[in-house]
Amino acid sequence: MLLNNHLKLLLLVFSVFMVTFPAVILSGSEAKLCVSLLKPNETLQLTVYLLHTNQNRTLLQERVKEEFHRCSQFKAPEIEGQSIQEIRVEVKGESFVMTEKRKVMFKSYNPLTFIQTDKPIYNPGQTGTFSLLHFASVDNKGNRIGQWTNVSSTGLILQLSHQLNSEASEGQYKLEAITEDRSITHFFTVKKYVLPRYEITVKVPKEQSVGEEDLKIEVCGKYTYGQPVPGKARVEVCRKFERYYYEGVQMITPCLHENVEVCIYIKDGCATHVFNMSLFSNSEFEHNFRDSLDINVVMTEEGTGISMVKSERTSVTYEIGKAEFLDLPKNFERDTVIEGKIKVVTYGGEPIRNKEVYLFKGPSWSPTLLLNLTTDDDGLAKFAVDAPAEPETEILLLASVYPGNQYQGYKKPFFRNSDARIQVLQPATPYSPVYSEISIESLEEPIKCDSEVSVHFKYYIIGESTENYSTDLIYTVISRGVIVHHGYKKVEVKESRRLIEGRVSFKLSVVPEMAPVVQVLVYGVLPSENVIAASKNFKVDKCFTNKVSLQFSPTEAVPGEENSLQLSALPGSLCALSAVDQSVFILEPGKRLDPDTVFNLLPVTSVSGYTYEVEDEQECLHVRPRRNAQVDRAYNAIKSVGLKMVTNLAVREPQCLVYKGVEYHRRYDSRVGMAGPGAPPVALAMGVGMSYESEDSDNSYETVRKFFPETWIWQLAEVGGSGSAQVPVTVPDTITTWEMDTFCLSSRGVGVAPAAQLRVFQPFFLELSLPYSIIRGEEFELKATVFNYLSKCIMVKVTPAPSSDYTLKASSSDEQYSSCLCANGRKTFRWTLVPSVLGVLNVTVSAAAEPSQTLCDNEIVSVPDRGRIDTVTRSLLVKAEGTEKTKSQSWLLCPQGNSVSEELELTLPENVIAGSARASVSVLGDILGRALKNIDGLLKMPYGCGEQNIALLSPNIYILQYLENTQQLTPAIREKATGFLKSGYQRQLNYKHFNGAYSTFGRGEGNTWLTAFVMRTFGKAQRYIFIDPENIDQTKYDGALNYTNMVIVDIKILSGFTADPTSLKNHPLVERVDTKDDHVILYLKAVRENCLPVIVHNYT
Repeated sequence: MLLNNHLKLLLLVFSVFMVTFPAVILSGSEAKLCVSLLKPNETLQLTVYLLHTNQNRTLLQERVKEEFHRCSQFKAPEIEGQSIQEIRVEVKGESFVMTEKRKVMFKSYNPLTFIQTDKPIYNPGQTGTFSLLHFASVDNKGNRIGQWTNVSSTGLILQLSHQLNSEASEGQYKLEAITEDRSITHFFTVKKYVLPRYEITVKVPKEQSVGEEDLKIEVCGKYTYGQPVPGKARVEVCRKFERYYYEGVQMITPCLHENVEVCIYIKDGCATHVFNMSLFSNSEFEHNFRDSLDINVVMTEEGTGISMVKSERTSVTYEIGKAEFLDLPKNFERDTVIEGKIKVVTYGGEPIRNKEVYLFKGPSWSPTLLLNLTTDDDGLAKFAVDAPAEPETEILLLASVYPGNQYQGYKKPFFRNSDARIQVLQPATPYSPVYSEISIESLEEPIKCDSEVSVHFKYYIIGESTENYSTDLIYTVISRGVIVHHGYKKVEVKESRRLIEGRVSFKLSVVPEMAPVVQVLVYGVLPSENVIAASKNFKVDKCFTNKVSLQFSPTEAVPGEENSLQLSALPGSLCALSAVDQSVFILEPGKRLDPDTVFNLLPVTSVSGYTYEVEDEQECLHVRPRRNAQVDRAYNAIKSVGLKMVTNLAVREPQCLVYKGVEYHRRYDSRVGMAGPGAPPVALAMGVGMSYESEDSDNSYETVRKFFPETWIWQLAEVGGSGSAQVPVTVPDTITTWEMDTFCLSSRGVGVAPAAQLRVFQPFFLELSLPYSIIRGEEFELKATVFNYLSKCIMVKVTPAPSSDYTLKASSSDEQYSSCLCANGRKTFRWTLVPSVLGVLNVTVSAAAEPSQTLCDNEIVSVPDRGRIDTVTRSLLVKAEGTEKTKSQSWLLCPQGNSVSEELELTLPENVIAGSARASVSVLGDILGRALKNIDGLLKMPYGCGEQNIALLSPNIYILQYLENTQQLTPAIREKATGFLKSGYQRQLNYKHFNGAYSTFGRGEGNTWLTAFVMRTFGKAQRYIFIDPENIDQTKYDGALNYTNMVIVDIKILSGFTADPTSLKNHPLVERVDTKDDHVILYLKAVRENCLPVIVHNYT
């Protein structure tokens, strides 16, 4: 039986039970609940049941006569979707009987599935490699441009690829994998681009106070192969207006800004500039400025003039310092002095000396001044105040640098105040506020996997007993919503009415299954029968059971060199390998496969409360007057880690109190939070491998570089029984850093390797600076930059290869193509190139280190033993001159069982540019596919009057029919749609008359148009929901009930035609003819019964 909280407290002198379990449990999993029984003074039988639809399942049954703390496992029921059930705890003895129950949710989760492309961005015409189940590839206009159905893979990873059209539209594209009841999407970008050669980083503070004088900004440039970038940077700091109009006048300047140009030196590739913050604050328009600073940096590389842009934002705060309490006691005794300190610091944490500070008591809205103080050289001010006398039980202290509690003003610099609450020491009772508490100490985070850590918690027990006693502090560890560890520590407490504090700990072995968050709950029962509890979350390294590692051997290489990948994982794993040029991620950052990607797919990673479905109702508690209700500290600590507790203790304050027949309700906070658990099966996706040819040469004097892929490795590799594999590879010709991502799948789970890098570099090399495309016949400046990272000076000669596809000439009469290059030096050479062909042409340039008698920087030049000639061949797209014009022709093809063909003669204009004409054909099998994409989102709940309701109800039927015919109707969509139909059907009956007619508001004359519409809609809805046949058959009309004004025929006249009412009136059955707009409405005369039956729901 259920007893109210008041009765529970009377029974606590006998026995206490606490049963904890997760509020949400994964369907079909091995779940765990933990039981604590305290103070049994007789043999008790404790039984835990799972209740659902009047069925009882015993989860645990024990006969005990001693205290115990124990966890028990049980098999969670298999369900689809979610199911709310109850866990009931029953404790019986000869003199003690108690029953309590709490709600629990069992929930199923979908398998973890994701799509991974080889890179996040593509040029038109490139091949995208990717993966998964039932795929559709959709372009930036919503057109389906590729589809794979009923595809399967030999392993757990499916590989697919798609060739983009060379004229593909720029924008965002979508990959969609469709399973039985859901779809998984992945987006990638298509645009015309040239990969960046270097990356800009801008370091700014996350928040800048208006009280700080300096704003320091550091700009750095670094090539993808790790060397610094020389050049110049233009830095703009801008504080924008919140709005661009002030008192009706448009503001001239869009932001308050300052521009500077700084030189970036080759030593470290960085430059720093300090801005004066006063430039961005304290203006007359302060109220109209945004509370942020926008930093825009444009960096220009020396020699090539190639620029890159980087933007950052820092928030602006008006807090310029704070006053804070130090060394305050937690409690006070009567007739004593409360001592403490106040420290005043700047926003940056520097102490402020000789600063006046004020100590107040009372609530912040009406404090009373106690003391005026001044800080010393350390920014400290000590104080001592008398403890409050009876009947006060606490004192509220407030520290401020302001003498009053006045408002400092909008967007005005201010010092933050500090407040503190100190309670009196008094004996603890079940009816008094609980001042005892537990706190869990912090750990160094994230916690490393496969380590053992000590979790410490402190207890503060106040006024509990005049005798020695012991209490158990119970701890529970939760990860991904599952109880993974449970135990207790017995604490011996000596008699005292004062503060007793102590520190205990337990050992926790952290395993990969606990990643990424471990949640710890500690709770205990005090002699006063009050419950104290605390919870804390600890981050764990994102590690996996399948430990995957991969590294290049060696980790640095020269272009074209043989290398190998050393791969290790659990035996039998299938691994997906990906190596992409770092430049790709500079251009399109943030889309790499890493542990975060996998852990973000988990249904639950940590829990912070639970949903309203598992909130338990509470009885109203009949009480006498008391001072106030305390906050549910213990209940909130338990709830914060997603656990429920079945107990006969008053863990939770009542939501409702009854005093003298009047109910007083507490404010109910239904906030819930579920982040991201469980690990159902994983389906993942990758793409096809790539191959290439690399020119091998025995001549170590010259390197010929012509293979510059953006994606180098995209392949699968199996790890055998040894748990390791070696994959041979040939290094491409790009001077860059390759970013390697790897994940593996096995029967024991997924694993992601830490990111690996391979730096491809040679000390002497040449780079060409080419655009995405050029125009045939137009002049283009070809730039070749030679880099010397040797320790000595060299003499360089640069030579372009001749070609019939273009002409080359010196960019100026004094251009020299030989030059000295000393250590860390660079030189850019220029030519004027004019292409003469369309399409892709190859440009080849060589740089050679030659012997010379000329001194460079007073040094004799040297010639390297190997790599003294670097030859680079790059491709360049040439487009046609003139203006592009497009003509299109469309057909609607209706085969009707036979093949059908259409022919079109292409006629080109007389002035067409030779070689520029092209044609393409696209076929769309589902002409409604684009317009009706995501049509299930149009399902609406009917509401409103009779016309509005049926107008919203009928489209739901057509949507259902379309989804059904196109095999897109999932059980979830059907359930949603039929729910709307049932609701709309029942609502429409409110507007029905006794004779079967319908009207807009359910009264007055029946509306025959509406009645016909309703009958037709109900007739179609019968396929999906139950429709009472009488609601359709009752509306048979033979003319006898003409007072219903029922319309028999409603004809819509086509545009351009005019109705002739006279000729229609001559018909013997027509009583009256109405014409309105483009409609002709016929009313029939009365006819003999069954002579001319008209059944409206068959009318079309």
